[in-house]
Amino acid sequence: MTTAGALRSAVIISVRQSGEHVDPDDVQETRQLAEGIGLEVLDTRAFAEHSVQRFLLGKGQIQDLRELLSALRADIVLFDTDLTPLQYRYLADVLGVLVMDRTRLILETFAAQAQTAEARKRVQIAERMFELTQLRAMNAGYDQQAGYIGMRGPGETLFQERRRARRSQIHELKEQVARIDTRYAVKARARQLAAVPKIAVVGYTNAGKSTLINALANAHLLAEDRPFATLDTAVRPLRLGRQAVVLIDTVGFIRNLPASLMDSFRSTLEETRSADLLLHVVDAGVSDLRERIAIVDEVLASIGCSDIPEVIVFNKIDTLAASRRREVLNLETGFLVSAVTGEGLQQLRDAIAGTLLHQVRHGKYVIPFAHPEARAEVYSAAVVLSERNGPHSWIIEAAAAAPGAPLPPKFLRRG
Repeated sequence: MTTAGALRSAVIISVRQSGEHVDPDDVQETRQLAEGIGLEVLDTRAFAEHSVQRFLLGKGQIQDLRELLSALRADIVLFDTDLTPLQYRYLADVLGVLVMDRTRLILETFAAQAQTAEARKRVQIAERMFELTQLRAMNAGYDQQAGYIGMRGPGETLFQERRRARRSQIHELKEQVARIDTRYAVKARARQLAAVPKIAVVGYTNAGKSTLINALANAHLLAEDRPFATLDTAVRPLRLGRQAVVLIDTVGFIRNLPASLMDSFRSTLEETRSADLLLHVVDAGVSDLRERIAIVDEVLASIGCSDIPEVIVFNKIDTLAASRRREVLNLETGFLVSAVTGEGLQQLRDAIAGTLLHQVRHGKYVIPFAHPEARAEVYSAAVVLSERNGPHSWIIEAAAAAPGAPLPPKFLRRG
């Protein structure tokens, strides 16, 4: 089996239909994923698929690729697409180096970034589920292609034994994760019952979600400039004037996120469904900005979040020229901010507070001076917007503490 220490260099291959444009952001994203797991990217090449190829590339393209890999002495050829088991088996055989497709690369990235026992178990489930679909290709003498940096290849020689072993591992891991999810659901339920608005911070991977939470809430979440630096959900408190809220950090999304990973992390994503507001963070510097927004919105829709109010936040504007800033605002409606320099954060705070304020119940109180306990209850259970003294009473304008939360009924004026 190949060891992790020997896997040092890779060539990225993009295969597109003839005449189809290769998006440089897609290639850059693949490079970031590869470098994030410790690979040195020696070169990137694009091949045009002039007709449907059973093995993805034609014979001449295969020969060109073999010569390139030999000249560069690359350890891995990394295809920026998903390979069928048949394609994987064939390419691994004829190229003579380790083959990795996009799904394997993303699984590797998750495995490398998993810091907690919970995240590691979820990634292991995803790996085993994916391996089940690939066992036939790995069988018949192709085991040397199954072991990557973070994933271990099958150890048995018989297909049936290997499949049973994978299923047994998946079952055991799912039982362990189910116990974690039970504890997680209890905490999520407690937050749902509390009269505190919940804001889920969502977005494409590496858009700066954790950095934004740190800037808004003076928190200290791990924030790195690499894909999927955050795999665990984190909750941090934030005060917006008199309003207390919580920010929920979530795992980032990516194009063609493997189904096995989506299934494994679904329970952590589903807390987003109980959010009162979504902060959709976007890297303002990418050229495929609209496509990434659409990818995130599609995932959010799949977990039932389409009806939750959303504020789009264009982050990293400190890296943009003035012309690009204008271009971004012409593309979508949102707020330009820099979580690093703080530019635009106060406007964002005001927008969040205003959006939440429109979702809650409002009321007016006329509380006699003889009932200070009622005034104290309003201050404790609601958000006081204004207060003035009348001849014999306190006159208070207040809003409920969270969407759906009630206002204290005593001395509440109707209408």
